[in-house]
Amino acid sequence: MSSTTTATTTAKLICPECRHDNETERIYCHSCGARLDRSAVAMRNSKEAVAETRQRVRKLFDPTRARIRAKFFKISKLILGAAAVALLIQLLSAPDVPAPAKTPVIASQIRFDLENAATRQQPAQLQYSEEQINAFLAYALKTKQTSLNKPLLEFKRALVGFHENSLAFTAERSFFGYPLYTTCSYSPVLKEGKLEAANNGGSIGRLAIHPQISRFMSVLFADLWSALDPETRLVKKLGSIEFHDKNVVLIARSR
Repeated sequence: MSSTTTATTTAKLICPECRHDNETERIYCHSCGARLDRSAVAMRNSKEAVAETRQRVRKLFDPTRARIRAKFFKISKLILGAAAVALLIQLLSAPDVPAPAKTPVIASQIRFDLENAATRQQPAQLQYSEEQINAFLAYALKTKQTSLNKPLLEFKRALVGFHENSLAFTAERSFFGYPLYTTCSYSPVLKEGKLEAANNGGSIGRLAIHPQISRFMSVLFADLWSALDPETRLVKKLGSIEFHDKNVVLIARSR
């Protein structure tokens, strides 16, 4: 490598007329102006180019490098495949949700209580557990299940989970017989007849979704919000709403 470089940098073009040594890039002699014979330079450059090309080809087809590349791509494919399988398992895994509620009597009573609290301010305070509200959701959505079915997705149920100052709303649908769960977490605030809810994140199956992304998941619940619009209007007529671990408190608007 060093000898090639030295030969290139020290080579000169000798003028056939005055024998003056000229730099390799010159076309005419620096001393007498005669045209220089550049064929030797061209031949030398051609030989160097061929040598460099051969060296690159050797590296390209080096069996050791080829084996390393093959192993790299094989391992990369295995990692990507494992990641895809893990992601699919997370998407299809059921989160920790309660069993379907079976308290229709309590569920029908909740609507009656909401109407009284919203119109007559009586009772002044209502408190319900997760199980009671989930039973109410099953009762309220029972006759609307057909309208909640989507192409390839059959609606099964909607349920809530109460936490301190927040709730998790989950929709269970069936995809070719496999249950698929979508969840959004909210921090609802009821004030002066307006119900506002900040998005705290969500999940699909057991795969957690960042709040900045999960806020776009609200479109997946649009049909449910529409189906529950009568109940939502009753809640908006109340004074305030409080969420605690495993229960919710609804307070009637003061006169």
